[in-house]
Amino acid sequence: MRWMMVIVILAAVATALVHFRRSEVRARHEIRQLDRQQVQLRRQLWDQQILLGEVTSPGRIRQIVQVGSLDLADRSGTVVQLSDSSGGAGSAVR
Repeated sequence: MRWMMVIVILAAVATALVHFRRSEVRARHEIRQLDRQQVQLRRQLWDQQILLGEVTSPGRIRQIVQVGSLDLADRSGTVVQLSDSSGGAGSAVR
């Protein structure tokens, strides 16, 4: 009778151990997938930051404004026109 109880307890412990190991393997697999996804999302973020930096650079904005004949306004609302001379960034004619 005691041997039967010991065998049942050992079987229960073995079953629990197998269950925990399978859970651990699943968790490790999910962590690896999430790590891969995180790397991919970081690369996309870096690409978008580079693109945003290119689009919002002063030279690119000046080019867009000149090609599109757009007017710029400063914070007070005064229209600012860019000069055609190569005065560098920030040279504006009012």
